[in-house]
Amino acid sequence: MTSFFTPQTICFTILCFLCSSIAVFAQEENDLDDEQETVDFELTVIDQLLNQPVYAPSRQEETVQDATRAAYVINREQIEAQGYRTVNEALKYFPGIFIDSTAGSRLGAQSSQIFRGANSSSQTLILLDGRPLNRFDSGNFDLSNLTTDNVERIELIPGGSSVLFGSNAIGGVINIVTRQPEFNQPVVVETGLDVGNFGYNRQKVGVSFGAENQAVRIAYDRTAATNDFDYDIRARNLSGTRDNAASNIQNINLQAVSQLGDRHRLRFNGIYSSKDLEIPSSVSSPSPNATQYDNNWLLSLDLESRLGNSDDSLLTTRLFADLNDFRFFDENQFGTTDARYENNSFGAQIQHNWQLNETQNLTYGFDYRYLTAKAEDPGVFGFSYDENLSQGAIFARYGLDVTPELALNLGVRQDFNSLADGSVTSPSAGFAWQVGESTRIRGNYARNFRVPTAVDLYFPGFSNPDLVPELGNSFDLGIDHRFSDRALVRLTYFNNTLDDAIVFDLGTFTPQNVRKARNQGLEAEVTLQLSRSFSAFANYTWNNSEILADADPTVVGNEVAFAGTDYFNVGLAYENPQGIYAGIFLKRVGDRLTNNANTESLAGYTNLDLRARYPISDTVNLTASVENLFDADFETFPAYPGVGRRFQIGVNAQFR
Repeated sequence: MTSFFTPQTICFTILCFLCSSIAVFAQEENDLDDEQETVDFELTVIDQLLNQPVYAPSRQEETVQDATRAAYVINREQIEAQGYRTVNEALKYFPGIFIDSTAGSRLGAQSSQIFRGANSSSQTLILLDGRPLNRFDSGNFDLSNLTTDNVERIELIPGGSSVLFGSNAIGGVINIVTRQPEFNQPVVVETGLDVGNFGYNRQKVGVSFGAENQAVRIAYDRTAATNDFDYDIRARNLSGTRDNAASNIQNINLQAVSQLGDRHRLRFNGIYSSKDLEIPSSVSSPSPNATQYDNNWLLSLDLESRLGNSDDSLLTTRLFADLNDFRFFDENQFGTTDARYENNSFGAQIQHNWQLNETQNLTYGFDYRYLTAKAEDPGVFGFSYDENLSQGAIFARYGLDVTPELALNLGVRQDFNSLADGSVTSPSAGFAWQVGESTRIRGNYARNFRVPTAVDLYFPGFSNPDLVPELGNSFDLGIDHRFSDRALVRLTYFNNTLDDAIVFDLGTFTPQNVRKARNQGLEAEVTLQLSRSFSAFANYTWNNSEILADADPTVVGNEVAFAGTDYFNVGLAYENPQGIYAGIFLKRVGDRLTNNANTESLAGYTNLDLRARYPISDTVNLTASVENLFDADFETFPAYPGVGRRFQIGVNAQFR
């Protein structure tokens, strides 16, 4: 007997649900608009976008429209409505960032985050509530390890940010802001269950409670999939079924906050994440027995103290520790690989935000981080290393409102880094000029750096001990223009020049310093309020990358591998006050050159996604999505196929 619940019938059902929801409520929308043509919007998508809180641009709380940097935010409501499973997935439609993984696009695959023509994820700094997460061995942090259940919002800040956060912030910063328990809150229980094709299933539960001066939240999330999907890479004459690709991701989060008198607040945030992942390698040379296990403890303790008798002076003291245990196992005809990696990080941040008067503010402080990286493989590779990195810095940022329309800021950071010849100085300057009621012009300059990773320096056969740190100068100039409450246009020109850029050469399979490279381009985004419930957006990122100087003269003038990718996103969404949401999103990725010789490339691709939410009651929501609706075949990296058509449906509930 043929089952009705095939992928095709489920996708068709979800599509019909989405289209019928839009059609029915579009008619209601038109009727209301006819009756109330002169009524202004109470709160538009444009207002929500500009008034979202953001921390990373200036290392203090402000709004998107107040920041001198281009800032993009996805909040809790959007994450829930659109059904993202991991932090990495939630970055999919933003300008300025490219998230195609070098390990494929299945659930759990090692994530990638490439800002503004950067050439690796280690040029993007990952923050958790404002503190760094990047590991010493790889230089990045795998965002597929973190599920979205504990996330309040995600901030994306393209452009160099070393003046505030130090190494790795050459391309930009991603700040993950976790959900916080609230005071004076009754017991709240949240639960959810999702299922989908490729063996996908998710279970989550969370409990929070708040008294007058204490609040606690604890949550558990398990997200898993077998990830067996068909692929057809015609350019390489490769087709088959992607197997040995299962993943099992688990997150446990404990947060506690206590108000200590009127002026002090103590917070604890603990996240445990684990990921069991089968590793199929490329489809041209699969590894049917390879597996990895990734185990993380992310711990922090913060004390916020309001000094004096007013609210113009905030001192934040933070202690944090990140403990990572990573194991890779493979058994094949060449022997057994049983590699174990241990990454630990211990640090402190002391920061003072001081509003000197109505027009001047000062943020300054001290950062310290000690990182260790140990690795051992008694098998095929037969290697081991045990290295450490010490990072300390003092920093300051001064902001001045010259007039109500013109704001300036100056910053400087002095890093003392054991891999950067003693020290690195990172200055910055920025401005924001409000030209009339509708137009805002902003500009920024920053000096940035990144030190090599432990793998870059010490991994036998794939390392280069002669690497030197990257040094970069980034500049951007942007304009935000608002057309009443109907449209917002944001344009940003950027230019990043890197000296001694660290690029992994696929010809030698080792990292190399490119003497000088330049990435320049344009981020363009328009957001439209089509009616009270319909909104749309479109963004385009154009990257132009060029090698300006290199030891190999034959590559001068060429594009840096993977750095010149252009991409385009467009979306249309309906959401009404009753909580019904329906959206359609298209993503187009251009061709990508895969080597500095510019002789090999990956073809571009287009994905179309559908996402919907329907409130069954005040406390229960039904969600559904279809990704890659037309089942397009594509590569995210040479011989690493992207996932075909994927659907999921789920139910989420909240009880008080």
